[in-house]
Amino acid sequence: MINLFKNKSIGFFVGLGGGVVGLITTIIYLAYTLTVGLFAPEVFVLLLLATLSTIPGIFLDWKFLPLIPVILFSLALGFHLCDRVTMFQEMINKIYGMNEKGAILGVVILLLVLNLVSVAASLVAAFTSRKRKDSMATA
Repeated sequence: MINLFKNKSIGFFVGLGGGVVGLITTIIYLAYTLTVGLFAPEVFVLLLLATLSTIPGIFLDWKFLPLIPVILFSLALGFHLCDRVTMFQEMINKIYGMNEKGAILGVVILLLVLNLVSVAASLVAAFTSRKRKDSMATA
């Protein structure tokens, strides 16, 4: 197991961290939305697939493999934003309770920020070298 992480660069670990943040986001999303009755299956499925799509990157070093989590996390972010537009509209116009029940602004913003962190980390992993360059090899 240690050999998997031996010659990896910072880009690899940032991408792995994005996957961990994605897992945390998925768990928080599931717990929050099921509690308040705002579950959107497409957001959950995309978050879960994005998180799971970071796993092959640990074992395989394909050039465009880290782009898959970027796409899936971005889609989850977009669907989640689209799903919460009504809540933001109600809060801006101070018309509470028409369509939303139990929406908590802080948790929604936390989920959006965590998802954005996963997108950013996956982007860094996609466009940086995943193997560490050995400085002694050139000497």
